[in-house]
Formats: sequence, structure tokens, C-alpha cells
Amino acid sequence: MTIRTQLTGQFDGYTLTELRALVLRFLRATDTSRYSPTAGASDYDWIDDALNRGQEDFVRQTRCLRTYAIIELAANYRTYRLPWNFLDFMAAYYYTSDTAYDELNVNTIEQLNDDVFEWRTKTGTPTDIYIDRLYGNQLMFGLYPIPDTAGGTITFDTEYGAVVQWVCPIYEFNSEYGVVIRMTDTDEYYLNTDHGVVGQVQSMTNNVFLEYYRLPEELILNTENLGDQGTQYPEIPREYHKALAYYAAADLLDNNPEDSAEFKRAQSYAARFEREWRRYIQNRKRPLAGHNLRAKPMSWGWFNQMDFYKEMV
Repeated sequence: MTIRTQLTGQFDGYTLTELRALVLRFLRATDTSRYSPTAGASDYDWIDDALNRGQEDFVRQTRCLRTYAIIELAANYRTYRLPWNFLDFMAAYYYTSDTAYDELNVNTIEQLNDDVFEWRTKTGTPTDIYIDRLYGNQLMFGLYPIPDTAGGTITFDTEYGAVVQWVCPIYEFNSEYGVVIRMTDTDEYYLNTDHGVVGQVQSMTNNVFLEYYRLPEELILNTENLGDQGTQYPEIPREYHKALAYYAAADLLDNNPEDSAEFKRAQSYAARFEREWRRYIQNRKRPLAGHNLRAKPMSWGWFNQMDFYKEMV
């Protein structure tokens, strides 16, 4: 792994090019001839696919990526499309003004059916949010009551940020996008343009602000106008980047083994990948581990034995 100085942004670790090389080393191969759809010596299609599926699997298991979205509401519309990369809610807020908000209850359709008469038609100020259904291959969410007021037009402080239609946060801008904007017809992204200063949303009234766990951006190589994508980094914490190469090696050896020894090696790499994501979860359960604390709360001993805490990941 190349040691480098990052002047801006926050990503480091293995690049896509370095991960490819690491996978070939695990495969004990000098080129991609055995592991490509074209049998070409530099065709990384299968390797890149496995790396991306490994990153997605790691994120689904650990919920290690969290971001924000602003949903622009329309009067008398109950359901809205979630961003394509949505995994799960962390919290949701309804802005009653640009500076005041109420946290929404995360509910379910089943619970609303049991508890609220005519919840599907009642209008007012939203108090609850719930996952509605899949529309195509994207999740929808619903609000109760149905908002009776259209959300204000979302505006931003343009001195420190810019809105773009698409973003590769780990190459072109080398920093995580601040927020996804779910407009009426497209997803947009608000990016900080002055490093060290966080831009701010100027108008939020009658809109929903989500904190949610998300899927990673894809590691890709050949995208127009984005330069050499070989320098792209995975979004997972850099100390776990090697896990992606474990996943890719396991996948390729398992699906294209020459002998039983290679099949056994596939199982070994799959176990290493699982050990990495489990290690991440375990470390997250011990948030104070590694700190030189002068004092430890007396409650900690019994607190971390509570069932709800054990289930937190």
C-alpha cells in the first residue's frame, strides 16, 4: 500500500488499482487471463465486480456509512421515493420552519393499521414516517398525517457549497458529499467547496430531513470526464480495505477453481472477510476501547450487559 500525504479530503488506504493488484496476489496470478470474461491479460471486469460486491456486503453487515437527505415535500402527497443508496433509517425530522424541527416517529404500516383510524387519508403536519414499499427497485417512504403544505424550495449557502447532479465523492471531490437532495424529479448532491468550512442549508421549511445508513458508491474505472478512476478509494474505513480483496479472491476462486486446494483457499478467504466485518461490529460495541481514561463510569459494567446494548451494531 502506497503511503501518501492527503492535502484535501479524507480518503486514504488502498486505491482501486492497488486492490486489483492485491487480489491477483491472493489468486497467485500475474494477470487476469483466468479471471476475466474475455480471458484478457488486463480485463478486470470480474475483479472489479467482486470488489464492489464485497464493499456492499461489508456495508450491509456493518452499517458503517451514514449520511443525510433532504426530501422536498408536496402538499397532499403521502409517499416519496428514498435515495437509491438507502439502507435504513437512523432518524427523521420535519422542519416546521428553517430553524425549528420535530423528530418523526419511525413507524410501520402494520402498526398504523392497528392504532390509527383512516391514517391513509388524514392530512396535517407529519408526525410519523414509515417504509412504504418497493417502487421498481427503490424504496418508498410514507408520512402520517399526509402533509397538507408543500415544502419550501431548498436553497443553500453557495459561498461554501455547490449543488451537482452526480458525484463520485472518493475521487473527483475527494470528500464525502454533505447531503443528498431528493427534489421532485431527480437526486442532487450538495458538496462543500471550501475545505474546513461546512456549508449550510438556507431553506428547509415544511421539508423532511433524514439521517440514514447508506450503500457505498461503486469503485469504477472508465467513466467519462472523471479522469483516472484507478486512484479511487473504497468508502469503508481504510483499516478494513484489505477485506475487499479477501472477498474478491474468495469469490473468484470459488467460481473458477482448478482443484480442491483452490476451493479450500476460497473458503479461507471467505472466513477472513467475515472475520473483518465482525471485528468492525465488535469494535463499535466498545466505543471507549483504546482510550486512556482517567475515570470509568460505575454504570458501564451493568450497562454493557443490557440486551438492547448487546444488539447495538
